[in-house]
Amino acid sequence: MAIARALLGVLFLCLAAGAQAGFNLDVGNGDQLEVRTWGTQGKGPLFIWLLNQYGEREQADILAQRLADRGATVWRVDLLDSLLLERTADAIRGVDGKALARLIQHATRGSQRPIVLVACDRMATPALRGLRAWQEAGGDNTQVAGAVLFFPNLYRGTPVAGEAPELLDIVGATNLPVTIMQPDLGTNRTRLNDLLRALRTGGSAAYAWLVPEVRDYYLMQVEKPVSESLQAMAGPVPAPVLRAIQAAPDQLMQVAHLLAATPRARGPSPVRLGEDLPMAPAYGLIKRPARPAPALALTDARGRPHDLAKSRGRVTLVNFWATWCPPCVHEIPSMNLLAAAYDERDFAIVSVNFKEDPEHIRAFMNKVAVDFPVLMDADGSASARWRVFAFPSSFLLDRKGRIRYSVNTAIDWDTDEVRTVIDRLRRE
Repeated sequence: MAIARALLGVLFLCLAAGAQAGFNLDVGNGDQLEVRTWGTQGKGPLFIWLLNQYGEREQADILAQRLADRGATVWRVDLLDSLLLERTADAIRGVDGKALARLIQHATRGSQRPIVLVACDRMATPALRGLRAWQEAGGDNTQVAGAVLFFPNLYRGTPVAGEAPELLDIVGATNLPVTIMQPDLGTNRTRLNDLLRALRTGGSAAYAWLVPEVRDYYLMQVEKPVSESLQAMAGPVPAPVLRAIQAAPDQLMQVAHLLAATPRARGPSPVRLGEDLPMAPAYGLIKRPARPAPALALTDARGRPHDLAKSRGRVTLVNFWATWCPPCVHEIPSMNLLAAAYDERDFAIVSVNFKEDPEHIRAFMNKVAVDFPVLMDADGSASARWRVFAFPSSFLLDRKGRIRYSVNTAIDWDTDEVRTVIDRLRRE
């Protein structure tokens, strides 16, 4: 607790320093980018920081000031706000990068220092597109060091549960150096190598830095989030998150110099850039071609072993979830009601928790009734085998242990529609 309080004190002192200045940049088509700046007199790297999609500024301001204290300059732009776009995944995927390319062009005029783009989560897509658009407009690759992407979401959308996600085409069309700052407990940790390989297909020298003990969105975690989407993270900021935020400025300074020293190609990647059409979302129970379910043998939160193979002979619902996911928690009561409606010899529910501590889950179960086993996927390997991309994700298995339906969102499980499907599987 003493460490956490000390770190909080340092962070809030930095926050109090605030931004130093700012400017507006005309980017054409009647649009302007409003840029806030820190450390304008510094001679270190220039970080062009895209504010996160949720508009959470508190930690971003803290990090910008701490970078300025180390001699860097930060240009922070809320791309969605400046371009009058909604804070939605579809709006972000639709950003073409031309406005950001104008900002990069403005930054490179007369500059001899490393220029690094920084983005989190879905804002990684506009960042890479901005770099590509700047290159196509004649930008000199030696003038930009590259990009740092924190827990990037560079996928076309959420696939049907059990299917592999598809990366956006811009990933394979990027040839400037990129570093991925990947939380070790993040949902895409197991896909990190695939992302690095995809970046390298376009000629990018792609690096990775694993951030221990934290989950995605850790850079946005504050006691009172502005965004409703981040309310599940409200409350005291955990010590591992504070440590990770404390370390981030020094890490960014190191990465900036690494990227600047990395050889790179001249001009944009020859990889042809596609349209990056979004993936159509799938809702509710989705019928799937019958296939054997992956193995699932884990210990539950109370230390008891469970093997899904022993559920053969009854219809089984397998649900992947986490306590930090509000929709996951919201659907638990309806799952309890569904379980109570059937004889356990005919139907069972097995849930799999993603990378949380058994002690935390037991405390959660003391507050929220969970009437089915909670298995612990401590390293995320089970979720990876089942190709879980989003939480919650659920799979409905027949008596032979084959996946017949999947769901990649929270639903009301205590409905006639769901029971009709389960009853049909029971009669087979």
